[in-house]
Amino acid sequence: MNLDQATLYLVVTVVGLLMAFWVCFMAWGQPLGHALWAWALALLAYTASHVFFGLQDFLPPQVFLIGGSTAYAVALVLMLQAVRRFQGVAQNGRWYLAPLLLVPLLYALLAQYSTVRVVCSSLIYAWQIGLILAALLDPSQPRHGRGRYILLGAFGTLLLTLLARAALALLGLLDTQTLAASGRGLGPVFLISLCAVLSITLGFVYMTMERAEQRNFELAMKDMLTGLANRRAIGDQLLMTVARAQRQGQYLSVLMLDVDHFKRVNDNFGHQAGDVVLSSVAQTLQSRLRAQDQIGRFGGEEFLAILPDTSLEGAQVLAEALRAAVEATPIQWGVHSIAITISIGVRGGAITGADTADGLVAAADAALYRAKQGGRNRVEVAQAAASAGPDLPPSTERISKA
Repeated sequence: MNLDQATLYLVVTVVGLLMAFWVCFMAWGQPLGHALWAWALALLAYTASHVFFGLQDFLPPQVFLIGGSTAYAVALVLMLQAVRRFQGVAQNGRWYLAPLLLVPLLYALLAQYSTVRVVCSSLIYAWQIGLILAALLDPSQPRHGRGRYILLGAFGTLLLTLLARAALALLGLLDTQTLAASGRGLGPVFLISLCAVLSITLGFVYMTMERAEQRNFELAMKDMLTGLANRRAIGDQLLMTVARAQRQGQYLSVLMLDVDHFKRVNDNFGHQAGDVVLSSVAQTLQSRLRAQDQIGRFGGEEFLAILPDTSLEGAQVLAEALRAAVEATPIQWGVHSIAITISIGVRGGAITGADTADGLVAAADAALYRAKQGGRNRVEVAQAAASAGPDLPPSTERISKA
């Protein structure tokens, strides 16, 4: 099928401008350094490259070749910038800008050597795409998300196309002289390019949406001060853990932990110091739990820890270790060293069908109340059959109300 060159370039230009407009619409209200703005500029540069090639009948050959090829290199540089901005990684050095000098220099110095020019320009573009793929495969970045896989597939296809173009030109199977002189035969190449840019824009936008959804999820399920699970999330986790322990006949223990005299910290040093205390205690607790254990901020200065497959004796040993670790880690606040202690209530043992998440928390909370009444900075253990009894403080709430 023969494609009319003018129509193809017109379609590519219109589609490129339309995509750039909608990406700008999505980026509206974001700072200029946002990744979406860089991607919109990349789409404009990509569109400009096709405008140059589309006007080849009205421009001198060197003008449309240098202009179009350089604009394409600019688009790839901006796409790399957009990916790195999305990842929150700053580009070190300016070596990634080298194609902006190499491409026009290549077309200016090798005007009479079309084969060398096509091979070298294809390899330069392939190198740029390789940098983008390397950024997407950066092991320090999260690897989940379908948007990222769309980008990998589209950029990978574009990379293979450029390498094939270079190989065909090098083997003499591509008419580079005609390609350079009048742009004939460029239709299939830029049709592939159009499909690729549609795919990578879809992938980038989808990746941005996934990031927003992940942040919304974290806001809903994480405590922003400590970074731990919030009350809703830790409550849901306990419900699932209890159900699993009942099905499999496993041990399960829970700890209720409370920072002693926390109000004094706020009164004497201010609420910012209190925030630092909570964050430090949370970090100390989390660092001493196993990978399968869960801990969350249950409310105020109170934390709930879930210990799957842990007997009452094992939970008591861990609770004593956590209490000692917090006591041994004073908080530095300016010139002041704030001594912090915690009290812990433990409920653990074999889980039966009669046990509920509410009951476990109530028993651990009752034990915590006794630890507070007994002088603080201590661990109290609930009986296996303990439930919400007369020693339960009136202010205790149930998970179902979280």
